[in-house]
Amino acid sequence: MKVRIAVVLISLLLAPLAHALDAFVLPSASEAVEGDSNNAIPFSIGGGNARYQQVYLDDDIPPGPFPIYGIAFRPNGAGPAQPSFAYEIPDVDIFLGTTAQGENLATEFALNIGAVYTLMASGPLPLASAASGPGGGPLDFDIEIWFDQPFAYTGGNLLLDVFVQPYTSGGSPIFDAVNLDADPVGRMYSAGLTGGSVDATTGAADTQGLVTKFMRVPEPAGSAAAALAALAALMRARRQRPRGAAR
Repeated sequence: MKVRIAVVLISLLLAPLAHALDAFVLPSASEAVEGDSNNAIPFSIGGGNARYQQVYLDDDIPPGPFPIYGIAFRPNGAGPAQPSFAYEIPDVDIFLGTTAQGENLATEFALNIGAVYTLMASGPLPLASAASGPGGGPLDFDIEIWFDQPFAYTGGNLLLDVFVQPYTSGGSPIFDAVNLDADPVGRMYSAGLTGGSVDATTGAADTQGLVTKFMRVPEPAGSAAAALAALAALMRARRQRPRGAAR
């Protein structure tokens, strides 16, 4: 009996640790705190056509090596309540890699790419959120993007590089972000929203960055992400149904 009780107690003590090892949030200081900013690039510009790079400094990343199976974002929780959404971007390429650059990325995209640079996802990208969470934020990290294969992180500054090809319709939710000097994230982008293009070789750099969750375990069967992706597909099918078609 004593042994059984000890096992239960140890399991309870280790449960939070095991959960923490499943994922981590960058910037780490923003995990349970609403960001001071928001960002509509690159995934929610309501019209596509963007290239976006974001750096995450290794000082804020848990020690490697470990795999990264996916990333997640959360809607902006400050200001007016964000509505739930589900839509699909037709053509997106997402890379993860390393970079020698710090918080202030170079304004030439190629200069920010390091020795490791791996295509993680390519093609149509369903995005959805229930916009759930406390009033004023932070909302839940339910805008999940799962990769085609895990990324092997071994150390160094991490670089997210996203290519969103032009499209003419989509959603326009706002994502939670931080924009502070000397924080562990920074971005560089060229987007149609600001007169740029996915094909540009240069862009604008600043210290803003999306608050990002990194998943270190595979997507669970029947996950919320899978359910939201199915909802996005259903909504897309309803929009595409010809007039007069049977319901």
